[in-house]
Formats: sequence, C-alpha cells, structure tokens
Amino acid sequence: MAGIPSTMKAWTVEIGQHEAKWCEVPVPKPAPDAVLVKILAMGVCHSDCSILSLPDLPVPSWKRSFIMGHEASGEVVQLGSAVSKHQIGDIVTLMCCPGCQVSDCPECTRGLQRICTTAETYGLGRDGFFTEYAAVKEWAAVPVPKGVSPSAAAIAADAVLTSYHAVKGLAKVQPHETILMYGLGGVGLNGLQAMMHLGPKRVIVVEKRQELLDEAIKLGVPAKDAFCPSEETKVEDYLSAQKIVVDTAVDFVGADSTFASAQMSVRSGGTVVLVGMNSFSLPVNTFIAMSKELKILCSWNGTHTELREALDLMAKGVIRPQITTDNIRTMPRVLEDLNQGKIKGRRVLLH
Repeated sequence: MAGIPSTMKAWTVEIGQHEAKWCEVPVPKPAPDAVLVKILAMGVCHSDCSILSLPDLPVPSWKRSFIMGHEASGEVVQLGSAVSKHQIGDIVTLMCCPGCQVSDCPECTRGLQRICTTAETYGLGRDGFFTEYAAVKEWAAVPVPKGVSPSAAAIAADAVLTSYHAVKGLAKVQPHETILMYGLGGVGLNGLQAMMHLGPKRVIVVEKRQELLDEAIKLGVPAKDAFCPSEETKVEDYLSAQKIVVDTAVDFVGADSTFASAQMSVRSGGTVVLVGMNSFSLPVNTFIAMSKELKILCSWNGTHTELREALDLMAKGVIRPQITTDNIRTMPRVLEDLNQGKIKGRRVLLH
C-alpha cells in the first residue's frame, strides 16, 4: 500500500447519540472484488440529517457506529485481487446502493439492486464516504465521463440518479402529459432538468422559496406555471379553477402537505411518485386514492443503466446540478444549514 496511509480522518456517528464525531480510523483494505477509492468530493443530503436524529437503529442490519456519507466521487488507488473492470487512476462516482449482484439474488436479478437486502449500503448503516478513503465493491464504482467534475460526480449517484429514476423510470414522462412537481431542492432541481429534457406537454412546479421558482423559470418553466403555495392559495384549488388536468405528480418533498396535495391534484387513474422523505410516515387519503384508482409509486435511488444515462446527460450539459462547496471539517454546520433551508442546490464537501 505504498503511498496510502494506515489511518484517515472520518465523520462517524453512533446511532442514538445525535452528533457526528471527527475521528481517526483505519484505512480499509479492499476485498478481492472491491476497489479502494481516494475520496475527492462528497455530497451532503437530507438523509444525513435524518441519520443524526434517529433514536435507535431503523433496521436490525444496521451497524450502530459507522462513517457517514453516501454521495462521493474519487480516484481508484488500489484493486482487489479479482477486480477486472477498473484500473488504477480511474475517476469514479460511488453508488451507495449497488446490490450484491449474486446470480440468484431475488432483487438484483430483477434490476432492483438498490433494495437488495444482503448488500452493504454505504453511509446508511455501513461505513460511507465522509472520509479520505473508501473500499467499495467494484460494481459500486462507476466511471465518470469527461466533462463531469469531481464535485458534480459526487452527487451523480444519488441526487441526480434518484431524480432521474423517479422521472424517467417511474413517472415515465410522455410528450402528451402534464406533470406537477413539488420541491426544487438539490434533488428536485435535477429532476426538473431531466423532466424538461424528456419533454412533457406542460410542467407545473410548486415551491415555497421564490428564488428557486426563479431558477425553474430560467430552466424553461413558464412563470404562470411556477407556483408558490400559501394558506389562502393551494395548488389543487388553482388547478381546479384553471381546469388543468394533471397526469402525474412527482413529490420531491415528501411532507404531509405535499403528499396530500399530490393525491388531490392528479386526475382519475393518475400517478403519484414519492421521492422526498421529509417525514417517515405520510397519510394516504384512502377515499381519494381508491375512488380515483391512483397509482402511488415510491422511488429509491436508481439503476446502473440509469446512472450511466444520467452521467451522459451531465457530460452533455443537459443536467447541470447546482453545487456549492465547503470543507469536510464544516460538515456539522452544513447539515444545520441544510435543515434550515439555507442551501440552494447541493452542497459538496472537499478535502
């Protein structure tokens, strides 16, 4: 391991302690089917805030103490003995939910590697990427095309992939459709760009922050379709008054108010795609959902194929994530800013 240190600094968490600690930990050694990646950039996500707030393990398979962070890019610096798809020096983005890829896995064999129950999920109950080095399975490291910076690549496998999967893989946006979307945060803005690329007939965006609605307008959403809700003016009332028929609603917020509004707003036989998770429990209006025969789909990350497609769109400038950067040592403050809605787009940490 010439040139690779024996220890490194990392942000660790012990579930139930509600704080992250800057610790010195051993540099991991890659298994035969894994690579060691020197981390170049790390994305910060609302899920990181949620981890710190957990009172106990959400599922028994989680470790109680682990390195935080599930979005990152880096350089491959060491190969496991059985690795064949990577070379030293490859620049890669890291998938947090790569699956086990075993030939008889009931999830991976159906293209559902992101919900594989036996694989490690980096930064979510297992050691993640808020550190200097990470050992990941070789299929979790996806090559980054030219034209995509390390900072953009850091969020490609979550903030971009999650939105792309929701819009293309689940919503299956079509040219004749009217789409309603809630939330223009770090994931939602990427989702809007993917949506505009797919070219539906109309996109209506709902967001409380005017500066983010202004960003949507810059991306091509007509000002009349950039909606700021209030107690007096609800989007479902506006849609009804304007006789606008919504085929699909995509909720990038995942709050009681947005999820309820989505169910009320879509047409009979329409689709609601849930992406955001601001609440661990959301109400389904069973009368509305059943009487309208709504399809409610829940989205989680995405596929390897979708990630490669999203990276290609990023390289072509079709999807341009809004990124600001900070130093890794400021991670706790960044989480506070994220919780308070002070961050536009995605914040990326650098060494």
